[in-house]
Amino acid sequence: MRICAVLMLVALPLWAKSDVVVQAWSRATPPGASSAAIYGLFENNSSHEMRVAEIRFAGARHAMIHRTVEDEGMTRMVHGEILVPPGERYELKPGGLHIMLMGVSIPLLKGCLYKFQILWENGDSTNHEFVTGGYGQMVFPADVEPVGGDAVTRHCP
Repeated sequence: MRICAVLMLVALPLWAKSDVVVQAWSRATPPGASSAAIYGLFENNSSHEMRVAEIRFAGARHAMIHRTVEDEGMTRMVHGEILVPPGERYELKPGGLHIMLMGVSIPLLKGCLYKFQILWENGDSTNHEFVTGGYGQMVFPADVEPVGGDAVTRHCP
């Protein structure tokens, strides 16, 4: 019984460490593409709102948060923000809010997991991965089996 209590106390900080759960994904990029987008679900398990200050991805020059809007029959992107209230979920999806990767220097290949970092407005940072689906992927690619690995990616040829 004492061993269980000690193990629970030791493990609690591991469970409590991440206030936000991120299930991220992207589409594969065609050869020579210089931009890509990350979509996904952000779930805030904390008692305070979480606002993204910056996104870092080693495979791109920079990342920005964009929202796709339609204005007089034209689709364009405007700057957006990711703000997740406590106990809420927020979805990034094609045709809406997304993380835009610009100056992409590596191909995003179907089945690869890529590492990225989120810096939060409160000063915290968290490390995450996004999985890449096919070219026309519109939802989280649950059917993708990850492959290979290197420094920027966890699993990629």
